[in-house]
Amino acid sequence: MNAAASPALLPGARDAGARVLSFLSNAPSTAAFTPAGIGKAMDVTLGPDPNNEPGWAVYHSPDLGHGWTYWVQFAAGEATLKPGFRFWFDHPDRAADAAPVCALPLDQLRTNLTAHGWIERSVASEIGSVLAIEFSKADMVLALSARDGADVHGTSCVLSLRTADGR
Repeated sequence: MNAAASPALLPGARDAGARVLSFLSNAPSTAAFTPAGIGKAMDVTLGPDPNNEPGWAVYHSPDLGHGWTYWVQFAAGEATLKPGFRFWFDHPDRAADAAPVCALPLDQLRTNLTAHGWIERSVASEIGSVLAIEFSKADMVLALSARDGADVHGTSCVLSLRTADGR
């Protein structure tokens, strides 16, 4: 499934998905993870995150339609931690149909990131199943777990992604 071709996809979700994919594809390192850099790439303004420590910044979109919104979050680096980045689609009903925000099909994310130098690896669980998928490039590591996605008519859709080394 190509997100751009899905008729059920909300325009705001399509735009946010394209922007986050472009940002990550072109980010050279965690040095790109700044409130200003993320804000420019996403065409939004991140403000202080009232739910976290000083140095964190966040943006929460208005309703995209059908109750869906998205969040973009930045976490400042510390002595032993790199700056962090997180993006996710959100709905108050966790069982809501994710088709309107299936802007990041896993196959499309995988193809785009690997074409831009990201290396994919599966993280195995103790009993042999896949616990997570990680993509790494320079000093950046993105992590996806099963709870970060949804099945939409047979397509694995990524609803949330975050850096694994940020916090």
